Amino acid sequence: MIQRLLLSVTFLSASLLAQAQVPSHCSENEYAIVDAWMGKTVATDSGYKNTRQGKVLSLCADQAREPFGRISYRYGLPGKVEMKLDATPQAPFTIANFSTGPHTGMDVVGIYQGEFSYYIAINGGQASGVELTVFKGQKKLVEHFSGNHEGEDFQLGEAEIDLSGNKARSPVLKMGKLKHALF
Repeated sequence: MIQRLLLSVTFLSASLLAQAQVPSHCSENEYAIVDAWMGKTVATDSGYKNTRQGKVLSLCADQAREPFGRISYRYGLPGKVEMKLDATPQAPFTIANFSTGPHTGMDVVGIYQGEFSYYIAINGGQASGVELTVFKGQKKLVEHFSGNHEGEDFQLGEAEIDLSGNKARSPVLKMGKLKHALF
């Protein structure tokens, strides 16, 4: 009986852990910068929670530390990449850092593809969550939020973009002004 109880508790713990983890579009030989659910969120007593009925955003790097030789933006249903954009030295992703309040800030990755602009904002300080904003020209098309719960709505990966000193350290990134105001 005790063995069966322990087995049940172990299975339940593994199931809850599997449910809490955010899916990733990064491959085995890549390192996630961030993975986040994008879609509908609901207000809870502990902040906004993602319903996990939307799509997943992933930023993937070719190694755990800068300088990165490749960064990929991937978006789609879990297990199915529907859109992929790669940063190259000829077309680097733009990075910017903003203070959004006395105790909050955000790191933003800007990706420009033709007339489309994609902004992935990672909130920090006393703020949490990941935002995706998409423009076509000057018209805002999409504004998604992951929710506030790290490990359930979004997760920061092993790879990290170093924004100290306002200097890009990878040939596929450049510090710069974003094409659109986000707030």
